[in-house]
Amino acid sequence: MSTITAVRDAPGRLDAPATSPTAEDAERARRLWSLLPVVAVSGAAGYGFARVFPVSELLPVLAVAVFAPVVLSAVLSGLLRRRTDPTATAPLWPSALLTGVAWAVVVSATLFHEVSDGLPGGPALRAAWAALLDAPHALLSTILPAPGEPELLVLPHAVVWTATAVSAELALRTRAPLLPALPAVLALGFPLVLGADGPGSAYPAASALAGATALLVLVRSRSRLPLRAMALRLPVVAAPALVVGLLGPYLPGLGAPADLTEAVTPPTVRPQATSPLDQVAAWMRNGDEKVFTVRTSGTAPGNYRLAVLDRYDGTTWTSGAGLTRTGGRVPAEKDADPGRTKTLEQRFTVQSLPGIWLPAADRPASVSTPGGTSLSVDPDSGVLSTGDAVPPGFTYTATSHLPVYDAERLRYATTADNPARVALPAVDAAGQPITSVRSFRRIAERVTQGSTHPYEQAVRLADWLRTAYRLDPGALPGHTYRSLEFFLADGGRGTSEQFAAAFAVLARTLGLPTRVAVGFRSGTQTGAGTWQVRGRDVLAWPEVEFTGVGWVPFHPTPGEATQGGSVGVSAQEPEEPRNAGRETTDPARPSTSPSTSPRTPDAAAPAAGEGPGSGPPLWLTVPLALLLLTTAYVLYALWLPYRRRSRRRGDPDARRRVLGAWQQIVEHLTEIGLPATGAHTAQEVADFGAERVGGAVGGRLPALATLVNEVAYAGRRPDVAAADAAWADCEAVEKTVRDRVPRRTRLVRLLRSAARGRGRGRRA
Repeated sequence: MSTITAVRDAPGRLDAPATSPTAEDAERARRLWSLLPVVAVSGAAGYGFARVFPVSELLPVLAVAVFAPVVLSAVLSGLLRRRTDPTATAPLWPSALLTGVAWAVVVSATLFHEVSDGLPGGPALRAAWAALLDAPHALLSTILPAPGEPELLVLPHAVVWTATAVSAELALRTRAPLLPALPAVLALGFPLVLGADGPGSAYPAASALAGATALLVLVRSRSRLPLRAMALRLPVVAAPALVVGLLGPYLPGLGAPADLTEAVTPPTVRPQATSPLDQVAAWMRNGDEKVFTVRTSGTAPGNYRLAVLDRYDGTTWTSGAGLTRTGGRVPAEKDADPGRTKTLEQRFTVQSLPGIWLPAADRPASVSTPGGTSLSVDPDSGVLSTGDAVPPGFTYTATSHLPVYDAERLRYATTADNPARVALPAVDAAGQPITSVRSFRRIAERVTQGSTHPYEQAVRLADWLRTAYRLDPGALPGHTYRSLEFFLADGGRGTSEQFAAAFAVLARTLGLPTRVAVGFRSGTQTGAGTWQVRGRDVLAWPEVEFTGVGWVPFHPTPGEATQGGSVGVSAQEPEEPRNAGRETTDPARPSTSPSTSPRTPDAAAPAAGEGPGSGPPLWLTVPLALLLLTTAYVLYALWLPYRRRSRRRGDPDARRRVLGAWQQIVEHLTEIGLPATGAHTAQEVADFGAERVGGAVGGRLPALATLVNEVAYAGRRPDVAAADAAWADCEAVEKTVRDRVPRRTRLVRLLRSAARGRGRGRRA
């Protein structure tokens, strides 16, 4: 017997480990279940890349990078444990090695499958490694969201895969409740830094990560909660998510991360193409040539901007655009807010458009091109480029928010401090002063004499050019100093090339920063929302930069004062058109008098189809309207009985005051069971009240009923004291009824009777 006892008590035998396998199995099951919140934590961290890539391109990558490592870790954990002691921890190096091999196979078969036909060969792995090293710099030098290309998507794929694999191993190998969430928190730092300049907000991803982390802690809690108790604690998981999502933007120390794009020098791409301004005359000569078609929706189309030329060397206007790669977003103009906007969506089909530029209305906000198109944008001007010649049949869509300028705001606006857009060559190659510049300055000063603000100066210049000179589609091209001198002094005729260039040069002599835009008018309408743009629709116009407003277009070309569309700022047409002297030293007076206030036709009256800047979106307007209507109805239902009671009690006639008090009593007794038939006699109502209300209050109702009958049918004239006593009885009944009827029931009755309550008030 003692031998058996000794054997049972010996360590490593029967008694000591009797409950150990059960505890080990429970702990292992808990760790396996914790892989589910690990998936949520990693997925939330990966969703932070939604500011860097389009969601449609990102989700397939996240699906693979989140689920594959978790499944792999779970399978490897089971396989390795079968080969070793079940109570021991499996070695880490086989899991790490197999996870790395699995990533190489998956990334070769998905993102880089075209490099080596889906096989994890050397070419695919070298391409993936090179892209992974170059992706951070490429993303920091791209206007976000970046295009969903394998060379860029490999970064979130690798980051999320690594974070998920480490989190899964920590969940399977440790007991710490919070430790498996650490890799996901670190992984979220990548999109926070890379997407600092991207659209949207990082708080949704951070909120989801906080909630998933709370769920992870709940599942891995050492308190060994039963399943039902854990389910009851699930609402607590939402608390961290709500705190981060709702209060995160307002918590101290949680500001936006540093924007590293300012520290990265993007590859500067200068367009090497013929200036579109030099092609204006050719387009005019081939006026019937079809350039492109456009289908629009939203507001009426205006002019379509093709290119912006901001540098002038005395011979030609050229573009200083620095093209930056973009996934379709065009950043807003810095330090500029034109005010209200109108949205215009456009779908272009190119027919014959030489050069590398893509037209769009004003400054587009977003552009969508066919897959495989390399799209670039100049962040300064917002013009678009494909980098190569645009082939016929090329289609793309653009969304623009056309500004609706406020003339009163522009009237007193100052010009922006932009020395590069004011500069004019003043000396020739030999160092001698160029006399043309002095002549241009004298013309500009005479035309704008008496003007006190930059906007008024620009308006007068545009008015003068439009009324003093004539548009000639067959005029010779050229915008050199000599060509502009001939146009202003002797020619008097020109295309929009000369009008725009002359305005830009004259304005620069006055210190106004200018540039020249080249594009097309809206064209000829060929159907509902469809327009055909031809060569004759080509147009050049100048723009002036104002502080806080941005670049504002003007239209000095004759006939363009009313054709600028929603993007144009046109001056007031003169009442008496007259020809001006062409002599350089004696230009004509401006066509608008100093007392005439410049105005913007499109800003004078709001137009239909205003854009996002003009009011809240529909998804917010409808719920708010319903909420306001519901609130108004509830307030009306609460106010109506109060108003009716006040009118009855405050009636100057004591007779009507007594009858009003009785009517109040009848309405309140109806709430506790009196049938609302209206056929009860006063004594019947009093008997019901005496029975239901009881006490001294109920005992006084028969006497009040007698008074009511005498007042209503016997012609008795009660005094003020009798009326006050009737209302004292009424208040006592009201208090008793309020104590017996729940508030919710009273509120429901008020809401139901609100519609017919007005009629009862009139009868009373």
